[in-house]
Amino acid sequence: MRTIVLELSLVSGDSGLAQFDYIIVGAGSAGCVLANRLSTDPQTRVLLIEDGGDNQHPFIKMAGGFVKIMGNPAYFRAYPVVQQPGRRKEMHAYGRGLGGSSAINGTWYLPGMPADYDGWAASGLTGWGWDEISRCIARSEDYRDPGAHPGRGRNGEQQITPSDYKGPVFDALVEAFGQGGMPWVSDITTPGITGAGRSQYTVDRAGQRQSTYEAFIKPVRRRPNLTILSPCAVKRVTIEQGRATGIVCERDGQEEVHGAGEVIVAAGVYGSPQLLQLSGVGPGADLQRLGITVAKDLPAVGANFADHQKMGVSFDLIGNPGTNREFVGWRLYRNALRYFLTRSGPLARVGMPLTGLISSEGRTDWPDFQVAAAPFAMRTINEMAEKPGSPLTDRPGLTFSGYHLRPRSRGTVALTSPDFRDAPLIDPNMWSDSYDQDKAVELFRLFRRLAAMPALAPFIGSERMPGAAVQNEAAVVEEVRKLTECGLHGTGTCSMGGDPATSVVDARTRVHGVDGLRVVDCSIMPTPVSGNTNGPAIAVAERAAELILEDRKG
Repeated sequence: MRTIVLELSLVSGDSGLAQFDYIIVGAGSAGCVLANRLSTDPQTRVLLIEDGGDNQHPFIKMAGGFVKIMGNPAYFRAYPVVQQPGRRKEMHAYGRGLGGSSAINGTWYLPGMPADYDGWAASGLTGWGWDEISRCIARSEDYRDPGAHPGRGRNGEQQITPSDYKGPVFDALVEAFGQGGMPWVSDITTPGITGAGRSQYTVDRAGQRQSTYEAFIKPVRRRPNLTILSPCAVKRVTIEQGRATGIVCERDGQEEVHGAGEVIVAAGVYGSPQLLQLSGVGPGADLQRLGITVAKDLPAVGANFADHQKMGVSFDLIGNPGTNREFVGWRLYRNALRYFLTRSGPLARVGMPLTGLISSEGRTDWPDFQVAAAPFAMRTINEMAEKPGSPLTDRPGLTFSGYHLRPRSRGTVALTSPDFRDAPLIDPNMWSDSYDQDKAVELFRLFRRLAAMPALAPFIGSERMPGAAVQNEAAVVEEVRKLTECGLHGTGTCSMGGDPATSVVDARTRVHGVDGLRVVDCSIMPTPVSGNTNGPAIAVAERAAELILEDRKG
């Protein structure tokens, strides 16, 4: 992998250190947006640091090709997970390299609902309501489908395109979702609705994945006031007399020190609390036990971890070959050739073509279940255990998948060592609130109801796992516990709030009690949002950039 190091444009301060107005740690969904917006003024010197590589692999640009590099440490950071009761051993993985998780995710785009952000504002986070966030969403979007709702952005950096999958099973799924309470909508991101529509992806109109690096940084990377260091690992933020003064990093085996007017941590829901704790900002007693000098005792660093719980249930598909066969044998080679020649076909998109949003609590303006479906299926856990190999099943299948969007359980992200190379330990604390167990079972039963809708009768066969015979409530709970997973949409570990005892940053993203230090990424979200987190992360970074520039003028 080649190293990206753009020409340094530095100004030396009195200390002799390289000086920047802003150092942004992490070039993921939030960090790339921040670097773009903060470097717009040519007089503002911005350093963007990422410990991964350039993420220019063809299987990253091909949205459907990311499964070929799944788990590769060049593109994924792995995090150990506390063993959850009744579940197999887990390891969570987030993206590394320029673009972060936006370079390796499923590209599913949903920016959240008005009630998500209005709830933040109502809790005291002035300036974070839907009026502000909807403006930020529209600024970054470039969505030009004729069915777009009136508030969509058309001239932003982030290209978004809808699924183009067609076929009799898709038509039957649309009808079944309607029979299940999710009527057709032309734009599934329409604010304050329930319904079903074509899934939308962060795939550009040329058919390639558009990570936040491709959208927000690549077009401006030659700005003379923007410096990008990658790969370069940040060891800690330097804090002197209650103020962040810069960072200590390691590049090519050599330690470097860079000074800054402000340091903005955008390392993700796991990486941001880890870096704060390594820098002496976090639960004081825990840091002292690891031999870390406490710069600011903030007990909420690494706490309040929330994550959508995801689940999928597959059925045999009858009367139709489905799409599994498109990814094996001669068809796979044909589709790869088609992609490279025309940027179209099954490999130009990944994920399920139909998205549904529905409320289990009577809030038609605020769905709490996100569901999807496709004539595609993976092998079951039992099948993989019996015969390891390709995760693709050789039998046509139809899968329902989805998330419970408002979990109540809260977990932690904790240091295991003072060494920056050691990953923190993740405890999702899944189902610690029994409400989440109930909702997981309810989501499972929703999948079964959808599969039983009259529109799907010509296509639905047997339920593959756990199987139709599993009906007893206790047995369903046991099986659902095995099927449910998290580790994809984490939020909250550096939560915004007004009380330093229960939050990490204030409503302007400033770390409580440490001047010149901010956090901007999904970790500051005080509660989960209604959808995949890439879109909301972009919106949060847009809003944070506004606040940072306002503070600079002030």
